[in-house]
Amino acid sequence: MLLSLSSAWGTEKLILFGGHGYTPEAAAKFVDWAGGKEANILILPWASDDPTYEFEEVESVLSDYHPKQMIRGYSPDEKSFNKTEIMAQIDSATGIFIPGGDQVDLMERINQDAEIRQAILNRYHSGVVYAGFSAGTAAASKTMLTGRGDETKIDPSSVEIAEGLGLVNQFIIDQHFIARQRQNRLMSALMKSQEKLAVGIDEATALVVEDGFKGTVFGRSYVMLFRRLDSGTEFAISLLKNGDTVDLQ
Repeated sequence: MLLSLSSAWGTEKLILFGGHGYTPEAAAKFVDWAGGKEANILILPWASDDPTYEFEEVESVLSDYHPKQMIRGYSPDEKSFNKTEIMAQIDSATGIFIPGGDQVDLMERINQDAEIRQAILNRYHSGVVYAGFSAGTAAASKTMLTGRGDETKIDPSSVEIAEGLGLVNQFIIDQHFIARQRQNRLMSALMKSQEKLAVGIDEATALVVEDGFKGTVFGRSYVMLFRRLDSGTEFAISLLKNGDTVDLQ
């Protein structure tokens, strides 16, 4: 299945895991894009209140693909945080991975220092591959779903949004999508945001974006695309399965 969209993306590489299981093909692609056996991967478990657990889980998954190095970056609210060190880690990373937790907590930690946030964006736009898992996925878009609100109805006032990292500006991203029946909140968010497109990635599924515009679905479940039509209350919905592609150019 192919869907054409407009985009200003260039060399960016983005891997978005829906949560509750790492899709092997997407994990392998992340390490490959990061340099394979020469990959220097920076893991930022800043969304979690148990960062050691999140780091070790990602480290265990990615070790199957034999990157050269995996480093944990400490967040600004941890005792081991050192700004000079984290800036150097971001600058030398060939891949940046942000795992799960709470995307609001994640953005609060990232936003404690504008230089750190900008450094992550700069590296991504220079071609360093970014991967998000669950909260790390939700935070990749400019308009970020916080996870707060009433998901039982379709109503723009029932869903809370905030500013995410902004790696993606043209569509909103949601995760754990079909398993947690989040269609209501994603449509509600589209009704109040400037974006006209939203992507819902289910568990054990990933969306891999290649060359900045070609997306491919990997995993056992689906990615759902919602396009808000000009009426504002009508949506075109597409269901993408393993192997389907989406053209963002």
